[in-house]
Amino acid sequence: MSYPENPDTIILKNKFYPKGLREIDIWNHYQSVKRDLLKQVSFRDLTFYLIVDGKIVVRRRGKSAEYIRLNSSNYDQIITGRTISIHSTMNREEDIGIIDIDCDDWKSSKAATIETFEYMMDNAPYISNASIRYTGKTGFHILCNLNRKINVDATRMLLRKTLVQSPLSKRYTIEQKRTSGIPNLDLAPNKYRGGFITLYSLSTVGLVCTEVKPTDVLSYQPHYAKTKIL
Repeated sequence: MSYPENPDTIILKNKFYPKGLREIDIWNHYQSVKRDLLKQVSFRDLTFYLIVDGKIVVRRRGKSAEYIRLNSSNYDQIITGRTISIHSTMNREEDIGIIDIDCDDWKSSKAATIETFEYMMDNAPYISNASIRYTGKTGFHILCNLNRKINVDATRMLLRKTLVQSPLSKRYTIEQKRTSGIPNLDLAPNKYRGGFITLYSLSTVGLVCTEVKPTDVLSYQPHYAKTKIL
């Protein structure tokens, strides 16, 4: 990415960055994670969230293609100091599935994440292993690694069946609209071109999407995910 023309311009300001997150801070962050982020987006169509004049602008289409992909050759041209967040999309066949723990209550979100993670690891034989990602806001993603690559719609049906038939369905909603204080186990990313935040990307509030050990989830706090490049 070219060096920002206005490096000290503040892009966003919030409780995590009371002095503001500048173009140079965003530029430095994406420089620092370039190698790891490129591994995450290989052969994936991407959605970019930019902040322009204080508003979020969504960019999905390239200049000469109906989608955008990143590689080592174009990385420095596509990402700018205003590129706040990068989301990946699902291909038609995948060897991963995602359970999005969607909740507006931080404590409930963490509890639901751990309970769902442990249940899936013990009761979903089509999963080889799983990991937990903090998404940079109030929720988590449980990324399930499947035993083999299958159609993404089949993945969604498998996850839904497991969750609906589980004790989790008595405490949480599954694939419904968010209800205040009640975690919703959302499976929306599991469809062709379904979107999910990319590991190592910033969220739209400037926090980093990062993996969290299961043993650390209950004690995890959002400010732990502030970018280290300041």
